[in-house]
Amino acid sequence: MESLVPLANWQDPASRRREALRALQERDEGALQALLQVYLQTKSRKRTALSPRTLETYQLALRDYLSWIWPKEAPAPRFPLQKATSDDLDRYLAELQARGGHLTASPKPFRPAAAATYLAGIRAFYRALEWAGVAHPPHVSAPHDPTPAYERRPALPPSLYQTLLQRLTPQDPRSLRDRVAVRLMGEGGLRISEVVALNLEDLLLPERLLLVRKGKGGKARSLPLSRSLIEDLQHWLKVRASHAWPHETALLVHLRGRKAGGRRMGARGLREILNRYYRELGFPARYSGAHILRHTAGTRFYRVSRDLQATARILGHADVSTAAIYAKMDVEGLYELVDRAEEEL
Repeated sequence: MESLVPLANWQDPASRRREALRALQERDEGALQALLQVYLQTKSRKRTALSPRTLETYQLALRDYLSWIWPKEAPAPRFPLQKATSDDLDRYLAELQARGGHLTASPKPFRPAAAATYLAGIRAFYRALEWAGVAHPPHVSAPHDPTPAYERRPALPPSLYQTLLQRLTPQDPRSLRDRVAVRLMGEGGLRISEVVALNLEDLLLPERLLLVRKGKGGKARSLPLSRSLIEDLQHWLKVRASHAWPHETALLVHLRGRKAGGRRMGARGLREILNRYYRELGFPARYSGAHILRHTAGTRFYRVSRDLQATARILGHADVSTAAIYAKMDVEGLYELVDRAEEEL
């Protein structure tokens, strides 16, 4: 989690309102970002359990919104930020979907889900302004994406998952480390943020258990591990011992020979590594990022068990209905259905 923003300008209501008004009038992006962060970390529902990636995304959304409403070269904003209406935010969302964001020279139109994520960040910003006593959040509905979530974010097919594992041979230290990360997500169902947060003490190998202490929303859970994954972990621990810095507690570390060698891996770096493997292996473009591996695990768990309760338990879903998406991601089951139907012809 990002360190807390100093509360000097925000702890007193009068100072908070004064500082927020000044930042709005002067387009002080740093102060507005600080207000958003301290609000999220002290007043939002998740508070300090808010994931670093969510905070980063919301701050990016605020940067983009400020670039739209008040470009740095403009002498004044389109309208006062604290007086934005639902119509104003609807125009902003429409522009995101028509032309893209405002922070790059060659923007691409946003999909509805991406625009909705930015809207969540802007809503949080206006709740922070309300907390500062300078604005009321306008009510805006998120864009609707007619494409189902299980089509937008598919699981990696078993054949491609096996191709990926075959590329990650245990004999090479870097491949072994990446293989462990892939298997923790693709077979254990961990999120990438949970993987990079793992420490050595979280491995209870004699019990075949993994403790996920920093789950989404701050929730912790225990995860049973397969015997073959235990073998890869034991192999990695031996290799890791010669690469990690003394007193480094992270399970996954960068290998020596680079600036961050021996230190904990980050989510962004691991995500880039995964995407590089996908491109190298010629995977279709729709398979990218780390979350498809978690979807791969969820689909396999449901396919084997047909038990949403067990699938939700392993993946750490608070609501069993959330796991229902993995039933719809079970494309292999659809292949079987299509093949059986063909036999009836």
